[in-house]
Amino acid sequence: MELAVALSILASVISVASFVLNRKDKALKDKGELDEESSNQKLLDYRLTQVEKKLDKILDLLDSYDKEFDERIDKALEQHIKLYHSGAQGN
Repeated sequence: MELAVALSILASVISVASFVLNRKDKALKDKGELDEESSNQKLLDYRLTQVEKKLDKILDLLDSYDKEFDERIDKALEQHIKLYHSGAQGN
């Protein structure tokens, strides 16, 4: 009977040790996957930030082009009015 109890205790210890070691391996594997996902997320965030900065620069350029074109149009209209419309009233 003592042999059966000893074997039973030994089997319990082995099963608990096996369970603990398997969980440890799974935890390490999961941690590696999480680290990889985290690094991918950081890379995506960085790339999105860079794209956003470039988009802001493009929008700023477009705004300055709009202002420049408006100024050119206003200047051309003033010249047109001076040349063609004010002279016709004087005659």
